Amino acid sequence: MYDLLTPNEYLTFIGTLYGLDATKLAKRADHLMSFFEMEKYADQRMDTFSKGMKQKILIMSGIINDPDILFLDEPLSGLDANSVILVKEMLTRLAANGKTIFYCSHLMDVVEKISDRILLIDGGNVIADGKFDELKTEQSSTLEQLFAQLTGRKNGDANTDVLFKAFDEN
Repeated sequence: MYDLLTPNEYLTFIGTLYGLDATKLAKRADHLMSFFEMEKYADQRMDTFSKGMKQKILIMSGIINDPDILFLDEPLSGLDANSVILVKEMLTRLAANGKTIFYCSHLMDVVEKISDRILLIDGGNVIADGKFDELKTEQSSTLEQLFAQLTGRKNGDANTDVLFKAFDEN
């Protein structure tokens, strides 16, 4: 991100790289800024922005060209609760419109809720592949529990006794 630019300048730069015509680009940038409630910051330099504000701009720049395939790595990082809701709604809508979204995250409850297909990776190896309803078992009703089960760690087996023993000593 070139954070010495304003969001308008940055989105114009990115859209131009994608070959979008100026009218379409300006319209899309305006819609995205409005969707993420960032209109009042459109002409402010981004070097003063919070991490969450910068994250919104990065998400906008990733979808301004209306890609058929979208790769997102921890897109909710730094976002406030309302922005998380907006991004989830956006991803749901994009998927419903036929877009393919690769979503990488450690927030398994979000992955469980928004994904049509899930790949669980441990140590660089795929340990599960499928729809959540197909992958879950009686012992794992959540994706987090399933991951713990497949990686050999039971829920609550994080050796917290060792950690809290230090706090219990007077």
